[in-house]
Amino acid sequence: MKSKKFTILLLLVILLASLVPVVGAAPSAKSYLIGSAAPLTAAQVDQLKQAGVNVKHVYKNFGGAAGTISSNKVDNVRALSFVTSVNEDALRQLDEVTVAPASVSALPNAPYWLDLMDAEDNTVYDGTGVWVAVLDSGFYPNWRDYFNEDSILEEYGAAFIGPQGNGNDTWDVGSDPHGMAVAATIVGYRFVDDTNEGGWGEGYATNAAGEYWVPGVASGAQIIPIKVCAPLGCYGSAINAGMDYVTSLKLANPGQPIVINESLGGAGLDPVEKAAIDAAISAGVVIVASAGNSGNAGMGFPGAYEPVISTAAGGWRDQWNDYPDKAWWLDEVPENGVNEVFIADFSSRSLNAGQYLDVAAPGRFMLLPYPCVALYKDGNVVERTNHKTCASKATPDNSHSAPFQYLFISGTSFSSPAVAGVVALMLEKDPSLNNSDATFGTLGNPASWGPGNLEELLEGSATDIPADSVATTFRTGLFPDYECWELGLGNLGTSFCTTLEATGAGWVFIDDALNAVVP
Repeated sequence: MKSKKFTILLLLVILLASLVPVVGAAPSAKSYLIGSAAPLTAAQVDQLKQAGVNVKHVYKNFGGAAGTISSNKVDNVRALSFVTSVNEDALRQLDEVTVAPASVSALPNAPYWLDLMDAEDNTVYDGTGVWVAVLDSGFYPNWRDYFNEDSILEEYGAAFIGPQGNGNDTWDVGSDPHGMAVAATIVGYRFVDDTNEGGWGEGYATNAAGEYWVPGVASGAQIIPIKVCAPLGCYGSAINAGMDYVTSLKLANPGQPIVINESLGGAGLDPVEKAAIDAAISAGVVIVASAGNSGNAGMGFPGAYEPVISTAAGGWRDQWNDYPDKAWWLDEVPENGVNEVFIADFSSRSLNAGQYLDVAAPGRFMLLPYPCVALYKDGNVVERTNHKTCASKATPDNSHSAPFQYLFISGTSFSSPAVAGVVALMLEKDPSLNNSDATFGTLGNPASWGPGNLEELLEGSATDIPADSVATTFRTGLFPDYECWELGLGNLGTSFCTTLEATGAGWVFIDDALNAVVP
């Protein structure tokens, strides 16, 4: 009984002490989650504001909101008839997630695509302080299985979907893994190795089971995931809305270096798309885009538009060198400059003077997160293989998931973020760099277009890739992979070569690109 009385007395003392005002202390504001039984109406949001809530976000699909409240206003909010709960937002503490948790091992070696760009010669810059907006297919709900939370700017994530580019917050509900693979190229990802990972070959991709951290081109940069693509494709209105959104972010944060990556494209450039691009670049946003996967059929837009930095896709000549062993992607790349690279046959060539191809970077058989796709055809995701929902690997009760979470994948979709990562490194070294001085000219006159300062620095640092041909091992190991570029008309194995421009200014080496930047 004494113990019970003592406990009650202690609680009363604590309660009374909590009621004693602190003289001279100003009310402090904290972040709260405010609950409600149903989605808030506009009138209810106004009542929250009148009660003292600085409303930050109103949820659309369930009741509640997030906001900051001064300590002396919390009771006012709780007293509102429609409010069901008021709790501190503890999730803000998750920002302390480290780049490589203790449970994740370092890779035995650098991925070939980083080695092929001389990434090891850069020990100073990692893209810290730079935002890269990935206009793509968004993320899956389990994106934290692959990324560190502090690499993803969730608060700026957005979705613009459909033929009207309707804005919403469904950037991480999932529909296609493409956007995650693109983002992983830039900031890196967590790789859980298993004998089936990668989609082809045999054994472990790292030679041993375990969890590993695969570095990105700019592991210190932060990604803004912006979903502009749905299963049916990427509407121009949605892409323009996403571009407009990023432009607003830049105008609101003029000193913040921002890069847009667009691993997408299509025929022609319409006036609204050009206006959206011009506004973003004029505001100081740097835009990097894929050249396309149409080979000799020519480039797509926006990549072919000169003020945009376009990227061709190449690979390493020693790919799949010990097939069926698939650990080749961690082999050391000899320091032989562009003698080690080739241009992939699917990489779009510059068809005419109205298409501007700028640089080339790795985009062939890169091992990246690509869950829930059962089959991949080089350069194109086959629609029938996409699953609209995803848990992780296939299990007896989850037959709609693919048998792997990662894939050796190809496309200019991945050479583009590789270059976007290099641009992030350049912007970390000199945040004032951009392409705002580009010549936008007129829509129907490509000769009136011109590059900006950053693009000229990048192109000037690139290494020319001479016309050549090469036979490499293919992912199946069953037949050689013939590649050729700029050799003139003629057949080489199963590939057809032309004199079309395939390499732009040349191959991007990270150390050379950084040396070109003089703050």
